[in-house]
Amino acid sequence: MELSDLASIAEIIGLVALVPSLIYVGLQIRKGNREIRAATIQSTLSSEMEMIAVLTENAAVWDKVVTGEPLSDGVETRKGILLFKLFMTDSENWYLQFKAGFLESQVWESRLGVLPELVSLPIFEIWRPTLGARNHSADFLELLDNLADRASDV
Repeated sequence: MELSDLASIAEIIGLVALVPSLIYVGLQIRKGNREIRAATIQSTLSSEMEMIAVLTENAAVWDKVVTGEPLSDGVETRKGILLFKLFMTDSENWYLQFKAGFLESQVWESRLGVLPELVSLPIFEIWRPTLGARNHSADFLELLDNLADRASDV
């Protein structure tokens, strides 16, 4: 047997070994993606629970924010803006996780269903020009502005 014959046999053996290796790597990637999605869902739920706790502690102000009732003074207005920012920060987190493919569409759509109503509230107009609003991604702010434009057209 010549050296070229041995090289050909080695190539065939290498190719045969490559296929199971690629299958294994593919399965590991799928498993990793499932684990990342599960961790994202857990993180999303945890942040949601923390946000609910803060909103509950500040229920009187948050109630005014979501009903559009005027806030009584500067302190209450600042608190309302911060609570609104908290909600928007959590929403942006959902948005970015969804765009990255780690959050299921139905979860994001549940939040997306609430946003048009929130951006039609007076607090959105107060919050939008603040420094806190400018800390959000341009993509997310564009989404909110588009939702606000559509809400004002209705």
